[in-house]
Amino acid sequence: MEKQYDDSGNFISWMCDGNGDQFPIQAKVVIDASGVAGATSRILDLNPRGQVIAGMQYEMLEVPTDDYLDFYIWPEYAEKGYLWMIPKCDGRANVGLVTEDKPRTKKALDEFIEITHFKDLEQVPPPWKDKGNPAFGGTIPISGPYELTYDDGLMLVGDAAGFTSPLFEGGSHLALKSATFAASVAAEQIASGDLSAAKMSRYQKLWSDEFPPYGKILRGKSALFDLSDDDMSLMARCFPDEMSDMGPHGKLAVCLRILFRRPSLYAKRIIPAMLSFGYSRAKFYGW
Repeated sequence: MEKQYDDSGNFISWMCDGNGDQFPIQAKVVIDASGVAGATSRILDLNPRGQVIAGMQYEMLEVPTDDYLDFYIWPEYAEKGYLWMIPKCDGRANVGLVTEDKPRTKKALDEFIEITHFKDLEQVPPPWKDKGNPAFGGTIPISGPYELTYDDGLMLVGDAAGFTSPLFEGGSHLALKSATFAASVAAEQIASGDLSAAKMSRYQKLWSDEFPPYGKILRGKSALFDLSDDDMSLMARCFPDEMSDMGPHGKLAVCLRILFRRPSLYAKRIIPAMLSFGYSRAKFYGW
């Protein structure tokens, strides 16, 4: 990728080289949706490489569900991550995990399945995988948004910008929303004829005003995974069955209930951990 300038030194386009008959390609604006690879960050040295977590799952058949998603915070199998069962149609479901222990990802998932009611269920490969093991997955960014998500005629969206929910690593809705912001800014700046980084920076303001406070969630995530299994179990028992309509008084009651049963959790930063849960709900672009 090389920047192109007019006679006055103003940026006018990118010249993108590559393999294939279509290259080189000239583009006024490039929107990087290259996923966790973060192609433009790497090529242009915009940002240091972020941290990633490994994710893997199986599609299973005839899975008994109540139409809810199941999440398991179980460090024995998912170090600084979690496991899930996501129901789909016709009795199908995805059963998987994310973990920072990347070398053990598949082994840990298989061990989890072996001790649960998923043990004897049929595993089927995804449509794009004709043979081999039916497990599928990849890596997911976990360190939050990159410091720079724009440059002259350039914007980074989705995983390429580090946009995932820090606690549960969901990212599709963040990718879609960031793409709408990028498309809007691209259209306006192409129409105005000013593709400078100063103008493209409006994209970063749009997503930072809209998306959840990543710093707070990351601090809460760190506090959460410092808790023991027993601490987490106690915290879970204090939550109501339905949290979507829990107002300020309900949240305060949960905090008091937890601290009354185990005052030592205050020193373990239980409040930031609970806030990270709150900011990881769907209304804040979490699960």
